[in-house]
Amino acid sequence: MRTRDFLLLAYDSFGGEIDGKTNLQKKVYFLGLMAGQDLGYGPHYYGPYSERVADANAQLKSLEYVEESIAGVGDSDAFGFEIARHDFKLTDGGKILAKIKRSKYPEESRKIEEAAKKIRKAGEIGYMTLSVAAKAHFILTQNSRKLTVEDMTEIAPRFGWTIGEDDLKRAIDFLSKIGAVP
Repeated sequence: MRTRDFLLLAYDSFGGEIDGKTNLQKKVYFLGLMAGQDLGYGPHYYGPYSERVADANAQLKSLEYVEESIAGVGDSDAFGFEIARHDFKLTDGGKILAKIKRSKYPEESRKIEEAAKKIRKAGEIGYMTLSVAAKAHFILTQNSRKLTVEDMTEIAPRFGWTIGEDDLKRAIDFLSKIGAVP
């Protein structure tokens, strides 16, 4: 299955919408993990990131299957630039294509939908906690031994990440709820 098809089904499994680039990357990270799909994730500033997923999203936008809107959140960064969130939504054409892809890939589609249900059932968490959860999972999968919270906070800087213990505990709770603790 192509990354673009996987992403289309991911959108569909989350009701056709995903708010924020970080949220998109992390939700798709967990969907890929739980559906057994390698989407090319590696370490990045905000946690595991896939250029393939970003490219697939750009393709879906250029083909007008996904529309992007930018919402200013009213805050500015250290340089005075407004912080904005990029939200994504399937277009009517995207919804039709997702239905076609569900028929073409029934087994993969079922796995993606089941994974999305687990994520939703785990409770609404913010994109930052989702990001920490993805970082925690990535760290856990890179080590062959059992790690403590303290171990993980010490390992995180090797990937350029800073993770607080409280954030990490919430993230591990989320990972447990979705069955993603290695």
